[in-house]
Amino acid sequence: MLDVDLDHALRLFELAARFESPWDAEQVSAELVQSGWEPYGSVSLPYPRRLARNGLRLGITDYEGLVVLSVTLQEWQVDWDSPDYVSDVMEGYPEKVRDCRELAGRLASLLGKKFAVEKEDLVLDADYFAFVWVGCWKVADVHVILGLEHFDPDDTPITVSLYLCRESRA
Repeated sequence: MLDVDLDHALRLFELAARFESPWDAEQVSAELVQSGWEPYGSVSLPYPRRLARNGLRLGITDYEGLVVLSVTLQEWQVDWDSPDYVSDVMEGYPEKVRDCRELAGRLASLLGKKFAVEKEDLVLDADYFAFVWVGCWKVADVHVILGLEHFDPDDTPITVSLYLCRESRA
């Protein structure tokens, strides 16, 4: 089981659901900063693209007009000396997929207490993402994507990420 507090993710979703459509990356960043998110790391201009709050790290990316908010919920670093890491990579991440499915159920249940939750197909271009497993929902005109990702076993961490976007591009 993944030890992820989804309350902060729910608050982020509630804020994102109020953003004016279509999302504008600079405006979204300004609204997040105004609501208490703080820039972290090197600050990009003309607006901060990386923000943090309550232990969550958020990125704002504009994929040719598709503004996507991404939050890393869990991360495992590359470690070829770890039997668990080797097993994950070689066997297709079975325990992490199971844990992500359980987390997805918790997230959908939490969102469902306040909003109508509709399961949907992936709305992001799979060429930009390295999903090992992914769950997608439409909630209050926002696409919610929870994914287990691993782009490069030799170079990048395994992550569980939450993505929010208003528009879609698959």
